[in-house]
Amino acid sequence: MRALISAAVIAASLATATTPAFAEWRQIGQREVSDRAERDVIAVEGHQQFERIRICVYRNPVHFRDLDIVFRNGGHQDAAVREIIPAGGCTRAIDLVGDDRDIARIAVAYEETSRRRAHAHVRVFAE
Repeated sequence: MRALISAAVIAASLATATTPAFAEWRQIGQREVSDRAERDVIAVEGHQQFERIRICVYRNPVHFRDLDIVFRNGGHQDAAVREIIPAGGCTRAIDLVGDDRDIARIAVAYEETSRRRAHAHVRVFAE
């Protein structure tokens, strides 16, 4: 009984610890990914300051080959995301170099990796 209560307390604390953090993430862009390798640019509207980004994948897995974040001041940051993200998964939180940064666009090289002719949906979140 004591172990059951301890497990419930731990589960509740983990749930409350992760929920507020994700609530702060806002979607700042999205793109459809076809079944061939491609390069896309995801434009970010408006002037907003962010500390980090993450990319989430929906419908089908996506193989990320390169990710370049371009800031409004002309600078850029190459993020090392060279992995396959499964449908329903997200990249790690990518910290932006420097203080809060104003993102102009994100250039991505990737491809949808399912064996069928389909599309994946990619969404970019920032906080």
